[in-house]
Amino acid sequence: MPLVSPITRDLAIDGGGLTAVGVGGVVAAAALVDGGPGLAIIPFLIVALVFGFAQVVVGGGWLRAAVHEAPPAPDGLVREDDSATMRRAGIPTLLALLLVVTTMFTWVQFAALLAGLAFAAGLTDLRSLGWIRRVQDERDAVIVREVGPLPFATVRKPLWAVPRRTGETP
Repeated sequence: MPLVSPITRDLAIDGGGLTAVGVGGVVAAAALVDGGPGLAIIPFLIVALVFGFAQVVVGGGWLRAAVHEAPPAPDGLVREDDSATMRRAGIPTLLALLLVVTTMFTWVQFAALLAGLAFAAGLTDLRSLGWIRRVQDERDAVIVREVGPLPFATVRKPLWAVPRRTGETP
């Protein structure tokens, strides 16, 4: 019996957290950097734009196909506990926060670059969240994915469509 979570829940937690780390990181870096805030803001913007564009072009195709082609859910799926989802999906945010804060004390411009990566990843997740919700509305279903103990190991796990009339998730 596979353990599943609505993909939209994962994307909301991860996307919101990473976006917040990115914004907080660039604000802190801009306040701390010697030579003016532009030395933090410009690298942040360049990395955010380049990485965000790359994620949309390279990373979005397989997810779109998987969501649109998600088969009906088999019997026996078990919904992951909400607290477990929060812990698992929050790990990337926690790691990004630790990296940005740690580098803030050693190399502020690098902290701004890391904040740009976090920001781009977060916005990409939030963008995906929006179109997946539209697909779910069109299909009158909730898209769930198999989860494992590590958030990074679930990227290409199987997706299924659970009819909304039976509830949000199994």
